[in-house]
Amino acid sequence: MHSHPDSSHSLWSFSLVFLLVSFNLRMSFAAADPLLVFLMRELHLGISSGTLFGLIPIIALGLAAPLGAWLCNFIRPRRLITLSMLVALGGILWRSYGALPGLFGGMLIIGLGLGVTGSVILGIARQVVPTKNLPRLMAGYTACVSLGTAAGSGAADPVELWLGNWQESLLFWGLPLLFATILWHWHVHRHPSVDVSRQNTVHAPLGHCLRRRKAWYITFFYMFRVAGNWLLTVWLASLMRKRGLPLVESGMVLAISTLCQIPGALLTPHLLSRLKSHSGSLLLIIMPLAVTACSMMLLAPLKWWLAGAVLFGLCSGIIFAMGMTFIILNAKGEADTLALSGMAQGIGFIGGGLLAWWGGSLALQQAAPHYAICLLYALFTLGGLINGWKSAPQAEI
Repeated sequence: MHSHPDSSHSLWSFSLVFLLVSFNLRMSFAAADPLLVFLMRELHLGISSGTLFGLIPIIALGLAAPLGAWLCNFIRPRRLITLSMLVALGGILWRSYGALPGLFGGMLIIGLGLGVTGSVILGIARQVVPTKNLPRLMAGYTACVSLGTAAGSGAADPVELWLGNWQESLLFWGLPLLFATILWHWHVHRHPSVDVSRQNTVHAPLGHCLRRRKAWYITFFYMFRVAGNWLLTVWLASLMRKRGLPLVESGMVLAISTLCQIPGALLTPHLLSRLKSHSGSLLLIIMPLAVTACSMMLLAPLKWWLAGAVLFGLCSGIIFAMGMTFIILNAKGEADTLALSGMAQGIGFIGGGLLAWWGGSLALQQAAPHYAICLLYALFTLGGLINGWKSAPQAEI
């Protein structure tokens, strides 16, 4: 039994605040990556330390997802989101002024705070928003996460130049998160009736999900999506430079593909609505197209890099939005959504990150690393296709 907002105004209010929070879920991470060169020089970091710095966010997000489900046993979900965003703000402050321990510890704290936020807010959305509106909300979620990622990575260097040092530039990205925290807290107290669980904790046992075959299909779909996306996120720009693409253009490949995730995500509900018999049918089209786009960037003549980046971004946005939709539509209420989200994102982020790190490290040692990376991405995509087909909701969307 769902508890829906008692008015269209409260539904719109929740949706807007939900999207603002989603916009902040990856932005402070993305803003740190372009500054890694400055950080390595000023803090005397080696290559291995730089690699670990890039791996921390995805591991932290994986640890945070099941942690969020567990914490809901003791803290009301809406209050937990406020607290977890405050924890992330503390991590941003520590990362900026805590020297080397703060740089790594702060990234871990940010990841835990934002990971708990991203996991728990899905359960609240499942409880508050009518089922028919959930695919559109998940499309907006995906679009906002992608937009926040693009904003953080794209504006990191200009902000650093404007403020004059990397400490203040990293601290700057706490401002939009602080605004989202205040607005979320305001919404909770302005619309107390939209969530019946606001006055109670939520028991979200992961054990029930671990015994469900479909929950494992959803988890493996999420894991292979993360593995494929992170594989190219980390190594695409360097591989394009090795292929002969100029420095500026090689950096733009990932930025363009990230931006193109936004229209792909927003298009997803319309595409799913045309496949009412089995929404997984869309994967039979999109995932082979994603492999084609990867091949266009890494194997085709360099003149095809822009078309490949655009196509890859569109496909990635659709796959991302479908993964979130599968989680929220296969769950039965708030507690089940919290548990399923904790399982899928927990195993998905950690397993996918380690798969990409291990596989990518091996691929880069080959004589033709761009061929090896492309093949590895195709294998990850095949794994995602098989599990995505089995995890798709059968009911009409």
